[in-house]
Amino acid sequence: MTDTALSAPLENNNRQQRLSVLLNVIATFIISISMGMCAIIFPVTLERIGLNTSTIGIIMSLETIASFILSLFLPALLRTLGMRAGMVLSTLLRVPMIILLGFTDDLSLWVLAVFVNGVGCFTFLVLLQTWVNSIPFRRHRGLMVALYSTSISVGLAVGPIVLRFADELLPTMQPYMSLVFSMLKITIAEGETVSRHFEFVLAALISLLAVVPILFGLLLVPSFKLSGKSRIFNTIMNAKGPMFAVAMGGVSIFGVTAFITLYGLKNNLSVEDASLLLTFFMLGGLALEAPITWISDFFDRRYVIVVSAFLCMVCAVYLPIAIYERYQAWALLFVWGGVIGAVYSTALALLGERFEGDELIEANAGYSMMDAAGGTAGILLIGFFMDVFGPDGLPYVIMFSSILYFSFALTRYRVE
Repeated sequence: MTDTALSAPLENNNRQQRLSVLLNVIATFIISISMGMCAIIFPVTLERIGLNTSTIGIIMSLETIASFILSLFLPALLRTLGMRAGMVLSTLLRVPMIILLGFTDDLSLWVLAVFVNGVGCFTFLVLLQTWVNSIPFRRHRGLMVALYSTSISVGLAVGPIVLRFADELLPTMQPYMSLVFSMLKITIAEGETVSRHFEFVLAALISLLAVVPILFGLLLVPSFKLSGKSRIFNTIMNAKGPMFAVAMGGVSIFGVTAFITLYGLKNNLSVEDASLLLTFFMLGGLALEAPITWISDFFDRRYVIVVSAFLCMVCAVYLPIAIYERYQAWALLFVWGGVIGAVYSTALALLGERFEGDELIEANAGYSMMDAAGGTAGILLIGFFMDVFGPDGLPYVIMFSSILYFSFALTRYRVE
């Protein structure tokens, strides 16, 4: 059986529900800041080491691969450790790995550390996702779940900003770092090397801070303890609508994030204007995801997902036309980011309504696995089709994935 003793008090205690959401969102925001920092310092450091772009891409993809593999073993992990211990132990996985990467140029250690860090980050996030989805909201579930998703986007956007101020923090922190290095008998060069080490240490410290809200609200974390065999694939097949929607969303969000700047450059935009395409895509997720998901609290969530998928397809269709007018392109990317973010949050809210207990854990694992599968497939296909068909390979792949899901939805959901 599943131990969910804490869910019953939460069901009738709005104050504890709000506190649970607040602590969850803070922890999610903090870990996402660290992830946003690592998304920059990892590839930049690998390039400094002298690796080519293909090798850097393979190493960075290990985080997505880690999330896919761990999804398969998440129920077994919770069966052994439980939610609370899983959150704490995931911190012990990722923090040392980030620090290690700041002090080595060894490729084999980079492969190992990036993979283990991916396991730690994904475990922490998926357990936070399971926690927020297990809270028995009587209303506005969509809005509450959207706060979790939005906090990820905000954190990822704040990460690069924190890095810009790292040099200003270095003079204050350098004496303490030198003391720690001397205690550990670590010899480092002066100047730029210290700055590079500091960026990794800062990212690790922020990652460590993410567990603090969890420790404050440890008693509020549901104590899921699973028994029996894992049925992730059965759960996916029993919720094809939201699961396939997440896979479609993975193609869009991973594909756009990875290639939209390059797409803009290949269509003769300046570096500044092309980078703003991604900025407006992320801003759309921040501004529109929560309101659209909140609207799903008052309608059938399945149809909100279908409409969002259709709008995603429309955005992909018009991208090759809008790209020549930068303001139109920025507006289109803004809307696109909002509707694809709403697919994620609305699908997650729908799973929270449909499943509970053991099945909710398996549903969240399936959700994450479909997201990783869609994202990996999207990146690989978009890269291939951009080589074959030019830059428009990006919207072609996303169009195709949206059409596939939209066609599937039309055969599943009756329109009256």
